[in-house]
This record gives sequence, structure tokens and C-alpha cells, in this order.
Amino acid sequence: MSASTASLWSRRPGWLAPLFVGLVAASGIRIAEHFFAVVNSAWLPDGFRIHEMTSNNNFQNLDVAELNSFGFKALWYDHIYPPLMDAVRFLLMQPESLSGEPAAAAVDLRLYWVFAALYGLVAAIVYLWIRDLTKSGWWALGGAALWCLLPSSMVTMTLLEPTPAAIPALAGMFYLLYRFLKTRNLWYASGFFAVLLVASLVRNVVQIHVLVILIVALISFWLISTRRSASAQILNCILVGLIFFWPLRAFVMYDTFDVSTHTGYHRAGALWLDPRAVPEPEYPEKIIANALVFSSRFNTQDSVKDNYRLSAAANTMLIHQPLESARRMVDSLRITIPNAFLPVTATTRNAMVDSTPWRAPLDFLFSGWRYLLLILGSAVVIIWSRGRRGTMALLRRYGWFGVFWILAAIPVAFSNRYWPPGNEDAGPIHTEAARLKGLIDIPIYALIVYAGWLLASRFISRGERRQSP
Repeated sequence: MSASTASLWSRRPGWLAPLFVGLVAASGIRIAEHFFAVVNSAWLPDGFRIHEMTSNNNFQNLDVAELNSFGFKALWYDHIYPPLMDAVRFLLMQPESLSGEPAAAAVDLRLYWVFAALYGLVAAIVYLWIRDLTKSGWWALGGAALWCLLPSSMVTMTLLEPTPAAIPALAGMFYLLYRFLKTRNLWYASGFFAVLLVASLVRNVVQIHVLVILIVALISFWLISTRRSASAQILNCILVGLIFFWPLRAFVMYDTFDVSTHTGYHRAGALWLDPRAVPEPEYPEKIIANALVFSSRFNTQDSVKDNYRLSAAANTMLIHQPLESARRMVDSLRITIPNAFLPVTATTRNAMVDSTPWRAPLDFLFSGWRYLLLILGSAVVIIWSRGRRGTMALLRRYGWFGVFWILAAIPVAFSNRYWPPGNEDAGPIHTEAARLKGLIDIPIYALIVYAGWLLASRFISRGERRQSP
């Protein structure tokens, strides 16, 4: 490489490399899906789906035909889950809807394109984060490439449900929060609140306790920022207000701040409250009336009533029997934590991923006691490299990061429920923690790569000292 070329390369804009990584990752996963479908179309569902489940038959989405017949206003009455995923599906079904009936398979095929772009976005975030931590583009490239090859990444980012949209939203939210706490630049906090708004419309990440903490964070971020901006703080207030909007709409229509009426089932599951044993209360008339306006799949009056009934029972137990509630929640952790450390491929089948030669070794490394050892070992390396004072300084600087990570981890840790209906005698043993941990995994993965870089840097520097005269 000539001197002029090297100089030009060194002056390249900082966004160019992550853009390249994102484009390559998005193109790679989509090309792989396409060619796998072409070769195996004879036996794949609909000739192209690499999962059994469609976007039309999972528990979070509305039916496309019913969504089409009721129109866009159906999203206002979507209580089973936040509406952004179904809003995207509504747009994706328009080519067929305008000429006749919407085709669920066509929507699924277009979703693969959307989720491939989001897969590239997560790869770019991973690259940026590792580059920030290591100051090495090569380590960032290697870390992003490994993340793209992980079976857990490929499985969760190709599911035809809200998870592939939630993972980049939460990854971006955590990265921007990290940037704010590192730089104390209030505009990064604006980015954090903006992406949290998107995340809140994709997945059930904002509940009443989170809303309270958001107000505290809004004030705290202003106080700890060193580059304050009145414009940024005004924007932050607007964004937090917008985050409040959908839970407040749920309260007005359904007498709950829950943006998903699945929430009651999970609260009851975490506290081992058998839904059959919870008596029927007197339901407010407004929740019944609003629930009857539009029904589709699990978006029904029964879901609204069950959420109201089970949430009330869970809240009563938490208030009046806190010790017993804590004991039962510990019992729930005995179900969810072992499941979280399983490889995703053990609980969620993906025909394309199952055929890859690297699935077994990477699943082995990033699951069970090996993954726990990676996490604990990384923490030890970082503490060792920083020392006691440096570690305490890190904890103080990034305390808010820990708060929001824990808030995101709580629904994963208590994701067990009584399921399916009719199997209640088995207890609340159903959990999807193995898949849901993908929502909080990206910061952990970045720290594991960072710890690897710290170790490598120490060994390299020792080797250079030994060779010096």
C-alpha cells in the first residue's frame, strides 16, 4: 500500500467500516436464506420458510386477513402486543391487499428481507461497540463476524415474530446509553430515549416500574451530563412523553399500564398462581367494550380479562405476601435460568442453521457452564486489568447501564408461565428464556470480546518487553 493510499485509508470516516460490516452481514444472511430455500424448496414450509412457525400463527401477531378487513385502525385495538410489528406486516401485505386478499406467505417472505437488514444493523452495532472498547478495527471485525456466525444470532434474527425487531432496538439502546455514560454528551441520551421508544413499540419492555425509573433517569442524565444542551433535554422530555403514550392508552382502554395482555400470564407464572384458581372479579365495562371492537387470534376479550384478573392477583400477592412471593420467584428462577443457558437451537428449530457445520461447536461454547465461565472469566479479567479503584470507578460511571440492563433482564428471568392451556397441573414450567436472552446478550458479548482483547494485549506487551534489549 502506497503512502498516499495509507494516508487516505487512515482518514476514512468512522461510519464507513460499520456500514460495510452491516451491508455484508445483511447481504450474507439473505443470500444464505435464498440459496438454502432454492435447494430445499421441496420440503420447506411454503417452499422458503426455515422455521415451522409463520408470522401469522404465533402468539404476538394479528391475522393478516383480519388485519386487512378491519384496516389500519386495528392497531389501535392491538392489546396482545405492542403494535409496531403488525404495522410493518400491514405495510408488507399491501401489494396483495390492493389487488385482492393479502397473502400470509408473501408477507413472511418480505419479512425475511426486513429482518436481514436488521441483522446487518446488529452486526454494525456489535462492530461499533467492540471498536469503542478495544480501539481496534480488526478486533471489532472479528467480533462482529463471530456474532454473525453464532447459531443463536441466526436463529433469533430470522424468527417471523417481534424478536428480530426487538434485538436491534435493545442493542442500539444499550450502545447509546453506554456512549452517553462514557462521554456525558446529552445528545447520546436523546438517542437512547429515541431507540427505547422504538423498543417499547416492538416489545413489552416498558411497564409501570420502568416508567417511574425513566423519570428519574431523565433528571439524572441532565445532572450528570457535562455537555448540556437545552435542545437535547427538551427533546428528551418529548421522547419520554411519547414512551408514556402507549401505556397510558392501555390504561384508558383496558385499565392496565401493560402494553401486552400476555403480561398477566407471566406475572401469575412467576408467582406460581394457577390461573384456574384465581377467581373472576367484576370487570370494568370499558375493558370489555374496547376488547370487543376488534378480535384476532390471541387479541381477544378473554386475553384482556385474563390479564386484568391475573395481574390483580399477582399484585395483591406481592403487596400482602412479599416473603412468599420472593420464595416463589426463586422457584421460577430455577426454571428460567437453566433454560437461558441452553443453546437456542435446543428449543427453536431452524432448518438452515441446523445444517451449518459450525452449529455444534459454537452451541457448545456459548451455552451451559462454558458460557457461564466465559462471562465470569471476562468479569475477572476486566477487574484484574482495572484494579480495585478502577473497577469501582467503572461501576460508578456506568451504574445507570446496570439499572437498565437489569430492567430488561427481569422479564427474561421471570418468563415462565402455565402453558399450554390444559397443562396447568405441570406448573409454570414453560419458558422461552433461551430465546429471550438474545434481547440482553449483546452487551455481554461485547464485554467477552473486550476481555479477550485485554488478555491478548497483556501477553503481547509482555512478549515485546522480553524481546527488548
